[in-house]
Amino acid sequence: MSTTSKAQQRFRVPAAFAVAIAAAVAALTGISAWAQAPAPAVAPAKQRYVQGSWVNLRESAQSQARIVAQVPANTVLQQLTERDGWCAVLYAGDARLGTPLAEPLQAHIACNLLADQPLTLAQAGKDAARAFWVAPSPNRLRAYGNALPRPPALQLPALVKSHAHEMPVQYPTRAEWEAAKKLMRAGVVLRPEQEIDRDRPVNPLDDLKLATRAVDHIPAVAPLAAKPTLPAIAPSYFRSHTSVALLHETDADGLAAVAGARISVIPTGAPVGRFNRHNGPEIEYITGFWDVGSADQAFAPALTLYAITHQGLVGAHTVRQRYWDISNEDHYCGGHYPGRGFNDPGEEAQPVRGYAKLSDSAEVLTRLVLPGKLPPDAVKVKTRRYATSWMQPADPPIRDKPQRKNTAVLVHEIDLDRDGIADILRIDTPSPGGMSFEPIFEWRWYLNIGGQWFRAGVWVDEECT
Repeated sequence: MSTTSKAQQRFRVPAAFAVAIAAAVAALTGISAWAQAPAPAVAPAKQRYVQGSWVNLRESAQSQARIVAQVPANTVLQQLTERDGWCAVLYAGDARLGTPLAEPLQAHIACNLLADQPLTLAQAGKDAARAFWVAPSPNRLRAYGNALPRPPALQLPALVKSHAHEMPVQYPTRAEWEAAKKLMRAGVVLRPEQEIDRDRPVNPLDDLKLATRAVDHIPAVAPLAAKPTLPAIAPSYFRSHTSVALLHETDADGLAAVAGARISVIPTGAPVGRFNRHNGPEIEYITGFWDVGSADQAFAPALTLYAITHQGLVGAHTVRQRYWDISNEDHYCGGHYPGRGFNDPGEEAQPVRGYAKLSDSAEVLTRLVLPGKLPPDAVKVKTRRYATSWMQPADPPIRDKPQRKNTAVLVHEIDLDRDGIADILRIDTPSPGGMSFEPIFEWRWYLNIGGQWFRAGVWVDEECT
């Protein structure tokens, strides 16, 4: 955060602290300590970390003293003294807020807002503001914006009365929020272990449950003709959780973290009031979060998204910028990810030369992002079929009598390096559609990480009426 030269001159540190300042500046800027004549011994400055989400640094040790700077959680300060609950500190700037200060600023802060160690995400807990400053990301920016306290006039009960459909909603300016948006517009590099959590190893067959539904006393789903079996598993292509991300298990945050790409949030419009389809005309929700009503996400370098078909063909597309869906509209019907997921790339993606050109109708089994490059050579895919069926009730004039509908559970084994060990597993489980009784499928993905299966996303389909 910038500070005027006049303020810097006013709060320049006394000569008695020269040695402490030299050590602090060396630690914060990487410059060797200044050569200087021997000085009286003083206690060295102690490195401390701010614990609050947005904390005031004051001119003097008083709660009403003038604010000379504001800093977020985990800002590094050099503590000089402590007295009556107040700590005198040096602040040399924070890279998250802009360029370092020309000279360290001496200020005061309540000592209970400092700690010897930086905050972790686990310690931040449900405090959205602190979580963002501990580990900035698009998702945590969204949670931060949603957690900011709204004045009564901007809460939904009041907006329902004051706003019409598509009418903009104006939010007040907040210094902490402006700093957060500025940081995310510049972009951040995320840590995979903070963005992807696959929980514990599992047996994929434990998730295989056929739907049971009786209609007019007609048995619903017949037992499988044969019991599914899983391929032999051992450590193979993926040795750690940071070595892969499927588009089916995570969103842009997780993909960018694994790829090592800097991810940015670029606001493009103000929030507006809307109602869900088939409802209205009163608004039911506001788009976006705080004053960000619509936004794009950008990646540097571009994300490379690989696609693998049931034939083992490998396609690749790059995405540099994409629309970020923060509409807040409820899911209506049709296929969707119940949890996190990155929708298949559309016009925002560009094909990569040297990889298979996949048609729009190609049956893609999985899409993934890697820290490095996936060779364009065809991978090995094996699909096992396990027959099942159910009865479709009579539905004149389409069906005069009940008919049996034959389908199957499909187990797709994807071997990326053709070493005989499956690296990705997809299991397709059918169930009768709610109206037509035609098969609709649930797809579940699993990753072989170091010789164990981990859940890696699910897709469910629905019939729309």
